[in-house]
Amino acid sequence: MPNKTPAIISAVITFILLIIISIMLSFGQLVALNGFSERVGSISLVTSLICQGVGNILAVIVAWRLAIRFITKSNWNNIVAALVSVLAGTLTGAGLSFITIIASILLAEQIR
Repeated sequence: MPNKTPAIISAVITFILLIIISIMLSFGQLVALNGFSERVGSISLVTSLICQGVGNILAVIVAWRLAIRFITKSNWNNIVAALVSVLAGTLTGAGLSFITIIASILLAEQIR
């Protein structure tokens, strides 16, 4: 299957970019949780990391499926399809990660 390689490449690049974004957002969350106790902060961080992991997996699947769809159904070039699917997957994952950070900070506020 010739469209498997661009799909794999787009999924791997999306995963790497989402790991970098998740690390940066987690450091921002640590700063936001500065005034909370260790117990509340730990619960918030674990919740955030679990949700970010699930969101990142979903975003990688989106990038994988979009690359295949763009190549087979829309007859796009392999490179263009991979780039667009990486962009869409990264934006999806970053948006989900940001929502997760906000939700976990609100969770910490409710636990407090």
